[in-house]
Amino acid sequence: MKLSRIKKLSWKLILVYGLLIVLIYFADRRVDKWMTWNFWVGLALLATSCWLRIWASGHLVKNKVLTVTGPYAYVKNPLYIGTFLGMIGTAFLAMGDPRQEVWYYRHMNWLILGFGILAFIFYYIPYKKKREGNRLHDIFGEDWDHYDRAVPDYFPRLTRYEKAQDRPWSWQATCDNSEQWGPFAMAIGIAAIVWNAWIINLVQTLMS
Repeated sequence: MKLSRIKKLSWKLILVYGLLIVLIYFADRRVDKWMTWNFWVGLALLATSCWLRIWASGHLVKNKVLTVTGPYAYVKNPLYIGTFLGMIGTAFLAMGDPRQEVWYYRHMNWLILGFGILAFIFYYIPYKKKREGNRLHDIFGEDWDHYDRAVPDYFPRLTRYEKAQDRPWSWQATCDNSEQWGPFAMAIGIAAIVWNAWIINLVQTLMS
């Protein structure tokens, strides 16, 4: 991972990590939760999220090439779609114990997902669209304007962008975008949810 990303540990990242800890804490602590339907739905969504982000990052060359290959030939923000799928998958994976009497403990996953969706739609998307749109217009001019008009932001078009290129997917581009760490981070998160009871007991023992 790039050192610059570690140095950019902002309040937003701290908030995300904090919410993940809350999710892990309130997730179902039964040892057989991997046999429930929601576990496999969540796992499938997380796998799709990981695949989409790896695919998209392998085509993205920031500020040097107007990326119109791979998933970018159908939608402008495939990385964000991957993040959104990951959020939903994590919520399914971290469903609370249905035997929990306190309703907001039982549904903490959906409460956090709802907060995340609202923050994503009303804060992050407008902020990034204005900032990145202006920057890409300054770099690529009319090429960006045409692409911006022709390709949807979040709901993929059924046909390829007419000016799409055939530049192949690149592992080097994935690494340049630091996305190679995504599967490892996702695996750690899944393991933390699966073994949350053991982790919580260990932390409580160490703190006592």
